[in-house]
Amino acid sequence: MSVKQKHLMEVDLIKGIAIISVVLVHCLPYNDSFMTLRIFAFSMALLIFMLLMGRNMYASFEKHQYMENGFHTVSYLKNRLIRFLYPFIPIFIISLILGLLLNQDIYLGVYTLVGYLPLPGPGNYFVTVLLQFIIIFPLLYLAYKRYPRLTLIATFVISFLFEVTSSYIGTLNSDAYIYYANILRYLFVITLGLWVLEAFEPNKRIRSTLETVIILIGVAVSVIYLIAFGIFHWEFALFNNFWGTEYPTLGSYVVIASFYPLALYMLAYKILPSASNNRIVKFIAYTGKASYHVFLVQILFFAVFYNPYATISQSGLFDPVISGIISIVVSLAVTLSLGALFYKYEYKIDNLLNRVFRIKKDM
Repeated sequence: MSVKQKHLMEVDLIKGIAIISVVLVHCLPYNDSFMTLRIFAFSMALLIFMLLMGRNMYASFEKHQYMENGFHTVSYLKNRLIRFLYPFIPIFIISLILGLLLNQDIYLGVYTLVGYLPLPGPGNYFVTVLLQFIIIFPLLYLAYKRYPRLTLIATFVISFLFEVTSSYIGTLNSDAYIYYANILRYLFVITLGLWVLEAFEPNKRIRSTLETVIILIGVAVSVIYLIAFGIFHWEFALFNNFWGTEYPTLGSYVVIASFYPLALYMLAYKILPSASNNRIVKFIAYTGKASYHVFLVQILFFAVFYNPYATISQSGLFDPVISGIISIVVSLAVTLSLGALFYKYEYKIDNLLNRVFRIKKDM
């Protein structure tokens, strides 16, 4: 099926809400008072971004007809890696400088090659997942175009088997980053992003009764699992719970919970405006466009101020509620404003890097 392409404010708004949720996840306390809100709202931002990765890259492939007349691997990788690296390079440099100035432990090693910052912060693993995604997506696109249902089933099985077998793989048990940053964990929800663009968005409704029934069952299972695992801290023998269930964002919930963020995305896509002159709405949409840049900035921010709520509340100057409000306001103000400015003026960094690479090539 051919997918019509146009820029959609709905998608930018969803991205904007999602990146705001990412910041909120990292600036609010991890306790039972906020856990329900986290697990059913803010913590879903990561999975919505994974779904959007599949959705947006599918849209890009359809728009640019990358697979017509043969796939030009070099040009595709060059284009995507530039869009990935040009914002990342200055963040990497700033991360290194901050680590040195603050006398923190600096990481420079094998993981540096896959996007691990010298001074890492919460969510750094998403950068590594994004790099893997760029490399494997052409294969996912081809598989989905030829066998959409089989691809959905296959990616679910792959993600499920990854979770089931991860507790038996020594590397995944000894190093949490390899587990978090492994794209196999998110492969199914990424593929749902391809489905949502092709099967839901054109008419803002699910196209068949069978698919509706499957999604409703999937959402019910996802919600039950999130309640059991994230709120009651029940452990499931099949899944890898070696980090425990106290903080469900660390748990093996992605593949089972995938239908819940899908439902959130479809609901938001259906009700959010496709055009608006409201300043707040336009700001959120712009934040969505700048979401990658905001995400990189918030990694740095929380690497330096890892738990702003704890820092503020432990000062003894404010009660917990006021401390939470200050943490939210400061975190959002800094990360969103700097991220938006970074996005707006990134072209100057791009021009500088283009000159550097050109000089290096000429040499």
